[in-house]
Amino acid sequence: MRINMKQSGLTAISMLMVLIISAFLALFAFKVVPEYVENYYNVAGLKALGADNPNLAKMSTKEIKKAMSRYYSINNVRSEGSKQIEVVRNSRNVLVINEYESRVNLIANIDLVLRFKNVLDSDNPDDCCKAAE
Repeated sequence: MRINMKQSGLTAISMLMVLIISAFLALFAFKVVPEYVENYYNVAGLKALGADNPNLAKMSTKEIKKAMSRYYSINNVRSEGSKQIEVVRNSRNVLVINEYESRVNLIANIDLVLRFKNVLDSDNPDDCCKAAE
């Protein structure tokens, strides 16, 4: 009786490749995920502004920025994106726009550019933060 014996498993080179790819994905996640978390808080701030202020269209630009600043201070949001608030007034509504870019150094001279655009419309605060083109 003859038993067929085959080698199974990873070779040292293939194991090294798996480790390198895993390390790169982990590095990518550690660099990018915090930026998306900060954007999540920016979106949550806009949603809170729309929910807590039913008369958003009557608020002044200074009051809107102060309310957002207070929210960011309470929730420890310190990104540059939180400071990029623009208030646009139309004849029928107010748009609060939070549009910014974030650069993340990935490796050496390779940067990732992440663009975020969050828009709060005073007419539809429930549809917050879907970028209107």
